[in-house]
Amino acid sequence: MQIIDKNGYLDAALGYIERVIISGRGLRQIAQKTRINEDLLKSLSLSLVGLSENDVMSKIQEKLEERHGFLSGADAEVCSAYVDISLEKKLPYLLLRSAFEIMMDGQKDDTTEIEIKIFSRKNIQIS
Repeated sequence: MQIIDKNGYLDAALGYIERVIISGRGLRQIAQKTRINEDLLKSLSLSLVGLSENDVMSKIQEKLEERHGFLSGADAEVCSAYVDISLEKKLPYLLLRSAFEIMMDGQKDDTTEIEIKIFSRKNIQIS
């Protein structure tokens, strides 16, 4: 299944993660907005070093194929992508939510959402 991001929603979300979170720029402002301790955000930032767009995209593609693999030749068009930072058991993570329209022969067949929790470069949970 091919992922099509015509409007660049997913690219923008992944670019934000790389530019702001992984690089550590703006963590103070994020800490103020999210009310998450800045030191926790710094540890998240360090744990994400080395995370690549390909890592995330392959996880998304795997999940889409798991859900809609029966549709041979289908494409997944990105409708939206949203990045947030949250805590789970005092552990910070990035939350990437994306919505997709599953297209078959140019016609919309289904709509699905994928939620990815990124705790570190090696700990990516997808649902």
